[in-house]
Amino acid sequence: MPRNYYFYFIAGLQDIFLDDTELHFPMLDFKQELKEHLKPEDYKLVELLFLPYDNVELLRFLNDDYENQNDLGTFSTQDFEVEFSDEKQGILPSYMYKFVEIYKDEELSKDITKSWETVLTEMYYEYVLQTKNKFLKQWFEFNQNLNNILIGQNCRDHNLEVEKQLIGDNMVSKAILESNAKDFGLEVDLEYTSEILALTDNENLLAREKGLDQLKWDKVEEITLFDYFTIEVVLAYTIKLDMAYRWLELDEETGRQMFSKIINDLKSGFEFSKEFALNGKNK
Repeated sequence: MPRNYYFYFIAGLQDIFLDDTELHFPMLDFKQELKEHLKPEDYKLVELLFLPYDNVELLRFLNDDYENQNDLGTFSTQDFEVEFSDEKQGILPSYMYKFVEIYKDEELSKDITKSWETVLTEMYYEYVLQTKNKFLKQWFEFNQNLNNILIGQNCRDHNLEVEKQLIGDNMVSKAILESNAKDFGLEVDLEYTSEILALTDNENLLAREKGLDQLKWDKVEEITLFDYFTIEVVLAYTIKLDMAYRWLELDEETGRQMFSKIINDLKSGFEFSKEFALNGKNK
């Protein structure tokens, strides 16, 4: 299949950095720009990056929580109402239907040992990792592995049961469950493991999280090093813009609250789907 190129769109993008102190367009406006300028098949790839927002809204919908909704997802509350009724149109990703079926069925849900948020996140990764786009596949694999390494170390540090917190079933999650090594025996296969673990030792919470985001930022640039004016460059820019926006409003107090929430959620059996709460600017 021939590739689409976006010379003028990419050339007009504003340079962004992880520690930007000012950005001139909201994330929601940028998403609309993507929808207007990208070919439909490429915009479907963009939507994979925004599905975590839809996952949050789906859980809120199932819990009748209609406050503080975020508009960055693709689907609205009205979409969920239709799709989980007799008027179903089939517009949602397949994993969402599967998740709701299990969630609402006592027989299917009785053996679920993980939090619903973790179950949904697992289904999300299983779904997006089916993508044929090489960049996205590498990005999603990296994110899943990074999050599981963080979960494994957090559970070690706080004497928590790790099996119920891990996302998915792959080489990394198996190693975290089975290995007593400091690096979970992963350093040979995943050279960034030691860097992740070193960052978890940083007592400065914001410095630690900034380091983790810098690691992600560098990974995005590494994967797209030889891409020019392609959809991969647009996808990479979208990921970095989302990170830059989150940092605009983070401060030390926010960092402490975020870390406290992560630990409390782990203790109560609920896993977080994103590292930071979304700030108001990218809504």
